[in-house]
Amino acid sequence: MPSGLLRTCGIVSGGLVVSRISGMLKLAVVAALFGTGDAMDAFLVATALPLALVTVFGEAVYVATVKLVSRHRGERSDGWGEVGALVNVTVLAGIAASALYWAFSPLLVRIIAPGFPAGLQSEACRLARCAAPIILLGTVQQVFHGILHARCRFAVVAMQLGVANAVAIGTVWCFSSSLGVGSYAIGMVLGDLVCCVVTCMAALRGGARYVFSFDCRCRGLRDSLHLGWPVAIGMGTLQATCLTDRWFASALPAGSISALGYALLLLTVPLSFVRTVVDVAFPALAGIFHERGGERERRLGEAVRAYLKALVMVGAPVSVMLVLWRQPLVGILLQRGRFDAASTDATSRALLFYALGLMPLAFRHFLTRLSQSAGDSLTPLPSNVASLGANLLLNFALVPILGHAAIALSLTACTVVGTGLLFVQLRRKVPALRVPGLVSAVARPAGAAAAMLAAYFAAERLGGSFVFAGLAGGAAYAAGLAALGAVGARRVPGRAAPAQVSPV
Repeated sequence: MPSGLLRTCGIVSGGLVVSRISGMLKLAVVAALFGTGDAMDAFLVATALPLALVTVFGEAVYVATVKLVSRHRGERSDGWGEVGALVNVTVLAGIAASALYWAFSPLLVRIIAPGFPAGLQSEACRLARCAAPIILLGTVQQVFHGILHARCRFAVVAMQLGVANAVAIGTVWCFSSSLGVGSYAIGMVLGDLVCCVVTCMAALRGGARYVFSFDCRCRGLRDSLHLGWPVAIGMGTLQATCLTDRWFASALPAGSISALGYALLLLTVPLSFVRTVVDVAFPALAGIFHERGGERERRLGEAVRAYLKALVMVGAPVSVMLVLWRQPLVGILLQRGRFDAASTDATSRALLFYALGLMPLAFRHFLTRLSQSAGDSLTPLPSNVASLGANLLLNFALVPILGHAAIALSLTACTVVGTGLLFVQLRRKVPALRVPGLVSAVARPAGAAAAMLAAYFAAERLGGSFVFAGLAGGAAYAAGLAALGAVGARRVPGRAAPAQVSPV
């Protein structure tokens, strides 16, 4: 792995360790208090649309902010007037979306979960109104994330989730007896509010300035809208997949939505570490695309090869171990209180299929960011639509046979389809995906992961515990990396140099 990338990912990963430890503690507390029953099903339905809207509009705002700040880096004005206009438009849109969700939550809950009985739909509506501010707070956070990432400040964004988790844990712990699962919704809102304050202060300390502006004709805002609307539509198709999954699961036995939700939350822990590579890559790739001269394509090809190699090095062993350790992992982390052995079994079956999709998810995220770095946010849209269609067809075919596990399997299968289509599309447009040695750079760490898998099964067959087998697999992976020459010390090229990353 290139030394500059290793250093930057190490800084981000340190923050993520703190955040994810607190996230696992939050998950354990919630699982013990609420289990996989009707209350948790109602909560997950109530928060599905707010979180989807945050992802859809927040992603568009984040991409637009990174591109806008990256374009003005080094200029005297730094374009803060244009960023201010983007902030104001984002706040107004977030307020409107939150108010509309609060007003129409009864109708929206009936659409998302038609299989719920009337009492459970009423409870989901109450929780939805508690969670409505998440739309505003989560979207505004993405502006600050974009500013910090564009200015090579990654650690605060990685660590702020730990603060949000601490707030949510405290709220649930203090008020679960009186408010029930509603305490979790309130804790999420308060946590997002704290995160907004923390990231805003970090952006101001990092050199950002707020310049009040509502100039809708400024070039920066026009370019942001031009870049952002395809991102929003593309992310909307992906989030529609999550909403349709809730729709299918609402007709299954009680606890099915909860089992899928817990499995997805467990997947986000390793996925966040894998996506660290992409978070570091995005501003650097955007900086290279803004350059001029004959060296740009060469530098871009080297950067793409290095980042993809690092992505597989981080993601492949994580995916393998998550598949192999899913049952003990769920049992150790969650099985206590109201989360019983049946809940562990249901969550583990969903986690198996979700874990198989970890690397396709990471690859699609990287390819999407690569396209957005070039200022092209339309190319990923057809593959996202194809993924949504494949997911619907697979759910209709498999859910009656496999139950809730079919929903996880369908998501992984449609992710593979969408990632393959996106790669074929981008390969024609981005020469960096055709550079020599790209396949070799990815295949070497993948081969080491295969050696890890073989060593794990060999140690298990010899009668070793899953811990011993995991250690044997880890040793085999490290030896495979060294034997295949997958570890290098070359620095990743890019204008947003990782060496400039500040821990602030």
